[in-house]
Amino acid sequence: MDHARLTRFFEAWNAHDVDTIVSYFTSDGAYLASIGPDDGGTEFRGLAEIRRGVAAFLGSYPDAHYTELRLGFDGDRAFASWTFAGTPAGGQPITYRGVDLFEFEGDLITLKDAYRKERAAPIGS
Repeated sequence: MDHARLTRFFEAWNAHDVDTIVSYFTSDGAYLASIGPDDGGTEFRGLAEIRRGVAAFLGSYPDAHYTELRLGFDGDRAFASWTFAGTPAGGQPITYRGVDLFEFEGDLITLKDAYRKERAAPIGS
């Protein structure tokens, strides 16, 4: 995996191109969403589940897009920091900052683990 290829992966998210997004993963890859009931958020493992998770996320935000992308690499791992913006169905537009942690086999993703900042009352208030 390299900078240009991982940038194209995020371009596929901005284009809502589920097939292209899924094509970046290994057959046994995992997408760990930033929210959900498990310690890993909501965990999608294997291509069929990754497809379901990506489609569900993008379907929840018809105008979803990522900006301010920054990438860093260390061997077969990388991080991506970004700003997400989107409008949930029937809701108000939202933005938040987040980070994805990646692991790779060659030029394919074995793990995409997403984290984001939640808006809430300040700590200690």
